[in-house]
Amino acid sequence: MTATTALAPTTDTDLLGIRIAHRIMRRDARRLAGLAAAWADGSDPLSGRRRRVFGAWIEGLCRDIHHHHATEDDVLWPVLERHAGAEVDLGPLSDDHAALDPVLDDIRAGFAVAASGGRVDVLAERLTHLADLLDEHIGEEERDLFPIIRRHVPLADWQVVEKAAQRGGAGIRYALPRIVDVATDEEFATMTASAPKPLLLVMKLLLPRYRREKTLLGW
Repeated sequence: MTATTALAPTTDTDLLGIRIAHRIMRRDARRLAGLAAAWADGSDPLSGRRRRVFGAWIEGLCRDIHHHHATEDDVLWPVLERHAGAEVDLGPLSDDHAALDPVLDDIRAGFAVAASGGRVDVLAERLTHLADLLDEHIGEEERDLFPIIRRHVPLADWQVVEKAAQRGGAGIRYALPRIVDVATDEEFATMTASAPKPLLLVMKLLLPRYRREKTLLGW
């Protein structure tokens, strides 16, 4: 890494990955909440394989959200404090993160109860609550933190955060097809411009199953 590279600023384009990650979480949470509501009111029985896929999507979303906010707590927050400590107040966002894990645990438990013949309306309420929390939290994060990242965080440090975000969570089987699904053509071209060919091949191979599951759930 050259001195010039080390000092290069983080640009809005460099934040595309986290914007896409946020978009995936918000969209899937809202869609899953809507499907749970339809299951609860009887308009969609969500039986058989559809119910199993629904449960797998809930689990993937919960794992993805937990990994995302843990990466922010453990990697991004120290970077921000080091470069912009006097300008950033991470307290409210950290409080949001602390409140999320119990919500995720409640959703997992709610699905187990619903899948066993128990109340589905509780699961629907919990998923709707999660979707509302994400909309508010992510909106505040992008509004308040992204300008600070662009002003103060060198690109080299931001890339450390991104690499940490890419490890763990729900894994590439979960993430890659969703990236294709939510990104615009221009965004996808930007994100994959320097991607290794094996990764693009894996992405292509994962898409058919993802699309079948999406169609099965009615999206």
